[in-house]
Amino acid sequence: MSVSGTPSRSAEAYGLPDDEIVAEIPVYLTQKLENQLHFLQYPQKDGTITPGELQPREARIKPIHGQIELDIPLDVQSPMYNKERGAELGVGISDSGRLLDITTLLSVGIPQNSEYLAGVMRDGELHLTAIKKAIQLRPSLRYLDRVAEKDLAAKKMEHSDEEEEVKKEVKTQSVQVTVRSAQAEEALRQQQSSIAYVQQKLEEEPWSRLAYFDVGTEESNAVHADLIVDNKEDLISKTIPDEYLTTVIGSITPDIL
Repeated sequence: MSVSGTPSRSAEAYGLPDDEIVAEIPVYLTQKLENQLHFLQYPQKDGTITPGELQPREARIKPIHGQIELDIPLDVQSPMYNKERGAELGVGISDSGRLLDITTLLSVGIPQNSEYLAGVMRDGELHLTAIKKAIQLRPSLRYLDRVAEKDLAAKKMEHSDEEEEVKKEVKTQSVQVTVRSAQAEEALRQQQSSIAYVQQKLEEEPWSRLAYFDVGTEESNAVHADLIVDNKEDLISKTIPDEYLTTVIGSITPDIL
């Protein structure tokens, strides 16, 4: 990596311990992808994720709410895979007798207590893009709900005659239309902002198919190129470096015992 630039101030001038500054690196900010980048965390993965390791069989997204699902293939030929149990759970993803051959990762929003940036070093320059959304991808157990639903449906079929009798007893109810008071309107607004209401709207939004391109692909490289600034215009700073650093990280004078 070639780094150009000559340090203009010593570490001592910044109130820091005597530690030689070897170079100053130009920093550029780009906004091309700032509303499209997601920071994905895989809490169940240890260490580095190698290219292709989490290549999904299918990817989906709910654009309005920003929720993501990835279907990651399972190795059903592995000696550690229980095919008998896999067949039992497979009814949760298919009615064709298919084994449970995928694990679905579902995105969960996390509190963004820190600001995240995607950085690319090129020709001694640092190019930064802000990341607005951070999520964790955790295993979804929705297939277990489907298995339970199918078991319940099978039991109901065994008591179909009883179900028909129950349906006959259902009575039509009249609906009374009333004008809501101000208090009722406020209660409705609170309900609509509740977690239950938000969750309902999330579930109602349909999934859209999402194309997935792993690291090193032509499509991925094309997006990566958008992380590099094309038009390098200098920002006009209204503060001196010390004031800016104090605003960002607080006092720049270290506590040295």
